[in-house]
Amino acid sequence: MLRIAGFEFRSRLRLLSTWIYFAVFFLLAMLWMAAAGGLFKSAAVSFGSGKVMVNSPFALMQTVVFLGLFGVSVMSAIMGRAVQQDFEYRTQHFFFTTPIGKTQYLGGRFLGALAVVLVVYAGIGFGAWTATFLPAMDATRIGPNRLADYLLPYAYVLLPNAILIGGVFFSLAATTRRMLPVYIGSVLVLVGWLIAQQLVRDIDNKTIAALVDPFGSRAISLLTEYWPVAERNTRAIPLSGYLLWNRLLWLGIGLALAALCWWRFSFSAAAQERIGKAARRSADEPAAVAAPPRRGVVPPAASHAGSLLPGLVGMYFKETVKNVYFGVLVLAGVLFMVFASTTSGDIFGTSTWPVTFAMLDLVRDVFPLFMLIIIAFYAGELVWRERDHRIDQIGDALPVPTWLPMLAKLLALMLVPLVLQLVMMLCGMGIQAAQGYFRFEPGVYLHDLLGIELVDYWLLCAIAITVHSVVDHKYVGHFVMVLYYVLLLFATELGLEHNLYKFGSVPSVVYSDMNGFGPAMLRLRLFQGYWTAASVVLLVVAYLAWPRGTPSGWRERWRVARSRCTGGPVAIGAAGVAVFALLGGVIFYNTNVLNRYETTLDRQQHQADYERIYKPLTYAEPQPKITAVQLDVDLYPTEQRVRMRGRYTLENKTGQPVSTLNLYFAGGIDTVIHRLEASVPSRLVDDKLLLGVRRYRFYTPLAPGQTTTLTFDLERPTPGFTNEGTYTDVVANGSFVNGANLLPSIGYQEHAELERDQDRRKFGLAPKERMRDRADPAGLQFNDLNHDSDFIDFDATVSTTPDQIAIAPGYLQREWTDGGRRYFHYRMDAPILDFFAFQSGRYAVRKDVWHRGDGGPDVALEVYYQPGHEFNLDAMIAAAKAALAYNSTHFGAYQYRQFRIIEFPRYATFAQAFPNTIPYSEGIGFIARVRPDDPKDIDYPYYVTAHEAAHQWWGHQVVSADVQGGTMLIETLAQYSALMVMKQHVGAAKMRKFLAYEMDRYLAGRGFEQKKELPLARVENQPYIHYRKGSVVMYALADYIGEDKVNEALRGYRDEHAFKGAPYPTTVELVARLRAVTPPSMQYLIDDMFERIVIYDNHAVSAVSKPLPDGRHEVTVTVAATKRVADALGKESDVAIADDIDIGVLDANDAPLALERHRIDKPEMTFTLVVQGRPAKAGIDPLNKLIDRKPDDNTIAVSDQAR
Repeated sequence: MLRIAGFEFRSRLRLLSTWIYFAVFFLLAMLWMAAAGGLFKSAAVSFGSGKVMVNSPFALMQTVVFLGLFGVSVMSAIMGRAVQQDFEYRTQHFFFTTPIGKTQYLGGRFLGALAVVLVVYAGIGFGAWTATFLPAMDATRIGPNRLADYLLPYAYVLLPNAILIGGVFFSLAATTRRMLPVYIGSVLVLVGWLIAQQLVRDIDNKTIAALVDPFGSRAISLLTEYWPVAERNTRAIPLSGYLLWNRLLWLGIGLALAALCWWRFSFSAAAQERIGKAARRSADEPAAVAAPPRRGVVPPAASHAGSLLPGLVGMYFKETVKNVYFGVLVLAGVLFMVFASTTSGDIFGTSTWPVTFAMLDLVRDVFPLFMLIIIAFYAGELVWRERDHRIDQIGDALPVPTWLPMLAKLLALMLVPLVLQLVMMLCGMGIQAAQGYFRFEPGVYLHDLLGIELVDYWLLCAIAITVHSVVDHKYVGHFVMVLYYVLLLFATELGLEHNLYKFGSVPSVVYSDMNGFGPAMLRLRLFQGYWTAASVVLLVVAYLAWPRGTPSGWRERWRVARSRCTGGPVAIGAAGVAVFALLGGVIFYNTNVLNRYETTLDRQQHQADYERIYKPLTYAEPQPKITAVQLDVDLYPTEQRVRMRGRYTLENKTGQPVSTLNLYFAGGIDTVIHRLEASVPSRLVDDKLLLGVRRYRFYTPLAPGQTTTLTFDLERPTPGFTNEGTYTDVVANGSFVNGANLLPSIGYQEHAELERDQDRRKFGLAPKERMRDRADPAGLQFNDLNHDSDFIDFDATVSTTPDQIAIAPGYLQREWTDGGRRYFHYRMDAPILDFFAFQSGRYAVRKDVWHRGDGGPDVALEVYYQPGHEFNLDAMIAAAKAALAYNSTHFGAYQYRQFRIIEFPRYATFAQAFPNTIPYSEGIGFIARVRPDDPKDIDYPYYVTAHEAAHQWWGHQVVSADVQGGTMLIETLAQYSALMVMKQHVGAAKMRKFLAYEMDRYLAGRGFEQKKELPLARVENQPYIHYRKGSVVMYALADYIGEDKVNEALRGYRDEHAFKGAPYPTTVELVARLRAVTPPSMQYLIDDMFERIVIYDNHAVSAVSKPLPDGRHEVTVTVAATKRVADALGKESDVAIADDIDIGVLDANDAPLALERHRIDKPEMTFTLVVQGRPAKAGIDPLNKLIDRKPDDNTIAVSDQAR
């Protein structure tokens, strides 16, 4: 066995392809690490957090495992060929006639191939290690190199995968004697990995997701998902938990397949079976009769080659699809799509209706990699078809032009994705019907799957045929295709951003029910034409390199290629180059002349320049504040442009003269300024619109208390198109224009600075704090939304096309039509924050009324929606009523007479609260499929509506200072209000599921922290803290001290600060109010929840039940508890525990049978509870109210006491 293994190993090492594989993996790993380590300014690669060292145990595991995924094609080639080559070259008889058994033969071949795979994979580790010594690497991103950190990924993942997955490939090749089943097997393995990615969308499926991933990557992700930065930098990944079970499961599968392979494999059976079948066929067929001799005539195939093309295409296509392997591929794709449809689009584990765009997203998100592998493999099979069957010289001797078989194989290959796309279309509509959705849109399917996606796959067919023609090595060709995909996938991160030089790269197109395929189709078609022309040129190259005859060596192939450079190919190639250049010029003119093309690095440079030049002026040049805004907004949906004319009223509130007016335009040079002037005479002193800046100096400084007006006429046109990203503020239907995107802001804008420390280091900027300290007097003068205003008077007239409704914050004063335009005049009757947007669309409107309980005026409720999206309108109306009632009752009166929800296209997926107006994406909520009878479904449209309604209090009545903790006052309190409304709606049981998601996202978010984690009361616009942790903390606080006490504190806080300007409130006052209503015995809760980062590690040790004579059960439960305090990077320290924590018993449905709160002051304690009903689980904090690193182990199954 070892001699065979040694022979296989040595022969493979002599092959150039082995060292090409090694070199490519070495370079990929080195470039990946160099990019992550800051060697390239334009690169943007990280391991979740910018604080994670690139050579930490976590980062190295991610790097090695990720790059190892792309080695599947290499592994399949090496492991499959190890045994298949004997049958291909008819050398198996040399082994079968020697005195060795199949164990020695199979084992030797397998071990030799395995050793070669490990040599190839060693390139990843060596490349990663080499990168740490490259000059100009960011020293702050490099930690100590430890050998174990490089070896563990091999021990845990790559070596087991090479044995297990490589064993699958080896077994397939040994039992079928063919390589195509091996390729199919690699696709099926990929499907297993994709299934794991889909499963993890629901937190209830994490264990299954970790187990079904054959590569183990999902198991590693779940094992480390709650590790904070400190652990990711220092802790070695253990072979335990999800990872251990995954490895054992797939080890068992691998051993079973190995046993099956050994049992099925025979040194003679396969050959005898083939001989027997051939003999039987010969016996049944009539004897061959010699044909009468004919005079030799050369058939006129060369002159009539075109007539042969359809027949050849049909033959190649039938050979490709009329076999069990293609059927398995199609079945795998269908089954995966059916499976993925059950979780695709889920939010909080709740599904969406299978609208057409959801089905298209599913195909688009999942199948490109699937299709790449299929196209690459079948391209190799078609190009190598005759040579694999040893009939290539016969075919090459036929009097047919060289282009004929090449073109026939190309067209046959192009039919494969066409068939698969049609199957996906039928599958999508089948899924829709199965889920009770019957609004079929075959035209949309055909437009997207065939008119857009299929063109991309055809481009891939062209490059695959070219690669396999030029490389002239099937397995290296496969690897080159995978390498192409990897480079294309990460080209943007490596600084290659323009689509003009990323082959096959076309701008994305998003289909929306509201706006169809949107405004990007012309750009898409031009790019597709551009790359089609490039493909024609590539196919000419493929023709020149097409293997025919037996040329040996590159020099001979070059001679043959030159001989083929005749009129036809040259003309076609020249035409392709001409069209390529012409369309490239058109695209360049649009992207780089009509529009300004900027890379990410360019934009970062502008941000750095803005900070260097203008930040020193923040305090040196005091600025006035906006007190009133009057606007005339003209929306042109079909032209994708908006024009805003109007004026600001500015007041000097600084107490000192204001000599300059510093304006910032978020749109930069995309903003066309027709007019801009102040009523107080001034002159332009600085015009750097590239940085978004215009500065004016008053001839006479603005005195304290003095006002002036700023009159403007601004436009945002859309000349031509850009390289990537489409202006979607104004679209044909569903425009959503945030005023801040076009209108000028006053003064220096800190949000325009570079945030990430590694980005700042590129440009010589020092790290910065995200927000000011809560005691900073300057921060108290500005609210969290705007530095240039407090509360303002607002008046806006919005015009749009006659068939659309235009909406802005405020009450509609008048509506009219003039000059083919429809006008709407809105005005607020009280000051609002300087925070508004404008929307326009062809809406249907659902209307209702909320009757105030205090006898005040009724509130008009309106939902403006896309017809066909009626699924959750009732829930939104109900949530609005419930939220308005709850917040008005507990925190003070609702300040408006209307509450409106307006749908907008899914170019973004959020909802946002403007004064009495809520823009709400069609992608979240409108198509949710909430089943009230399903205990797992969370009514998230209800929750989102309640959250945004709560912002009318927390954000629009009380607005925080622009200091640490500001987003807690706005977002966390809105979360709390929404949670209380949700609890009334769905009950405490479903709230547990919702809070489980919130805790999961908080714990996972800690590992992605870019700067430092802070306690909730000092949060710095960190969503995983102010949303996710905020939900868990506020819900637990209400449970511990009582909802009424929390509401009492919040009501007092609101009454003190509502509708007041500077100085703005902070969390210092709020925490003080919460502390005042908290009993002395629970004061530690205020510190732990708001002022520290506290993590528990509670778990159940044992639970035993004893039946009592009266039918009840006595449950004795032993629990352990640890309390830790974490620093900003997650380094934890144990602290003494003396906390009140629930001890509980649950039934089989997780409903509490008993829940008692006890003081836990020892590491391990035992309690006895008597319950009515059959106990199933028991433990500590069974409802997960506290933040626990391992919430799943808080309960344990109850066992019966031994009698």
